[in-house]
This record gives sequence, C-alpha cells and structure tokens, in this order.
Amino acid sequence: MIIAATEADGAQIQDITARAGVFNQEEVDCVAELWGDYLTLGPKECGYNFIVDRDEDQVLGFACYGPRDLTNGVYDLYWIAVDPNARRGGVGRGLITASEQAAHEAGGRMLIAETSGTPHYEPTRNFYLGMGYIAEATIKDFYVEGDDLAIFVKRL
Repeated sequence: MIIAATEADGAQIQDITARAGVFNQEEVDCVAELWGDYLTLGPKECGYNFIVDRDEDQVLGFACYGPRDLTNGVYDLYWIAVDPNARRGGVGRGLITASEQAAHEAGGRMLIAETSGTPHYEPTRNFYLGMGYIAEATIKDFYVEGDDLAIFVKRL
C-alpha cells in the first residue's frame, strides 16, 4: 500500500537508500537531510513529500517529490528507490505513478526526474522512458567529467 511516510519509516528509507546499489554516501546523506526536514518542518513548509510502498511493517520502496521553486506547476521527483529484494514487482511503477497523481492533484502540470548519464544508471533511464517520460535534455559532464545530467519530463 502506498501512503505518506511516517517517522517510523525513516530507518527503512535510509537502509533502502544505502542498499540500492547506485547512490554514493553523499547522496545517502542527502536523503537523510531531506527526511529530517520532512519530519521537523512538514512537507508544506519544506517542499519534500515522502511516500512509501509498505507491506505491513516492511517498506518496499520510497519516493520523494515536491514543487520546484520559482515555477508554476512544476514538480521534481527528487528520489525514488526500491528495496533490492522487492525489485521487478511493480513497486517503482506504483511509487512514480502515485507521485505523478499527487503532484497533479496539487496543481502540478509537469514532473521532472534528473539522473546520471553513466552506464550504471541505464536501468534508471530506461525506467523513466518506460513510464512515459521524455528525455528532455542532457548536460554533458555535469556531475564530473564523463558523468552527464539526464533530464526526463512527464507532462501531467
């Protein structure tokens, strides 16, 4: 079941982020920072909405999305990660669909997902394409030399 994340989900969200196999320590720490803002300030104040797909007490995956500053109706998909043991079961599809629906219901007209252009992230890029996102832009050598920023957009 996909629901808004609660404080009790924090440890599992951090664990999934660390075990996803694609995020470096700085990225894992970033999720922890956004999670802290979500808990202390609330989603309306901080702009980060965390949702989880939960099977009883087990978090199978999470997504974090929110409105993009200085835009009208544009939302960012900041993070999406699925427990490696739950992959290929529709968890990611459910989370991204729920993020799109929530953004649309909040007045969103577009959801942007940004990711790396390295071969390691090819499954991620294929996931976005399979979910109806358009590869809108690439910024060469964005993260470091040889690691492009790939920007995907879905109009809601």
